Amino acid sequence: MILDRRTLLTTAALTASATLLPVGAGVPATHVPGLVAPGLPLRYGVLGDSITGRGSFASGETRPWAALLQARLAKTWQLTRVNGATSRDEQGVTCLGTVDSVPFGCDLVVVGLGSNDCLAQRNGRYVYTPRDTYAAARTLFAALAAANPDAVIVRLGVWGDRSVQWTAGGSVHPVSRVEYWDELIGECCEENGIVSVPCADLYSRSANRLPAGRPAFGGYTTDGYHPNDAGHEAIYRRVAHRLRLP
Repeated sequence: MILDRRTLLTTAALTASATLLPVGAGVPATHVPGLVAPGLPLRYGVLGDSITGRGSFASGETRPWAALLQARLAKTWQLTRVNGATSRDEQGVTCLGTVDSVPFGCDLVVVGLGSNDCLAQRNGRYVYTPRDTYAAARTLFAALAAANPDAVIVRLGVWGDRSVQWTAGGSVHPVSRVEYWDELIGECCEENGIVSVPCADLYSRSANRLPAGRPAFGGYTTDGYHPNDAGHEAIYRRVAHRLRLP
């Protein structure tokens, strides 16, 4: 059984290019998007940063997780890939607020944004506040849902170290910054019927990102932070499992 958007959201609760549009209402309760039947044309949208959009630190162009998922989908559907367009902020990273256009009219969209919003620093200080992130996420995910009303939309969680502590809102009790940002962005996703798939636990497995210094796709070398081939494989398998793909 291939899950629809409502079933995916229920499961999540139990277990734990168009120009950007203004914030609008979430997915209508009377319409539950689901994947088209096997064998039919399927539009696959991809929007993301270096991990999802570019896959820059995999060893080859077929090894990033979004490409692995694409190959899996192509075995069952007549696939067309539709990429969104992004730019970069003053730190040179792709964030929730640096999306120029989103995929539109898709049947399935995968989104990988938010890690840089959580982790980007300048002069030893985090660049983005919870308010910044919430505002950018709310605008983006409302736009995605509006541009893809018939799509199952999956958002990859923050890729980062859950043990990094951060003091939220002046509280004396530190929390995991990665987990805090995941929950914050996840709220905006849920408002728009978008499914969040966490992956920070995959980051915690050093074999998914180490060693550093190995040649990677696009002229990069592995840096110890981005997923290597094993990490991309692990992300792909998690998303495919969540979608219950044939």
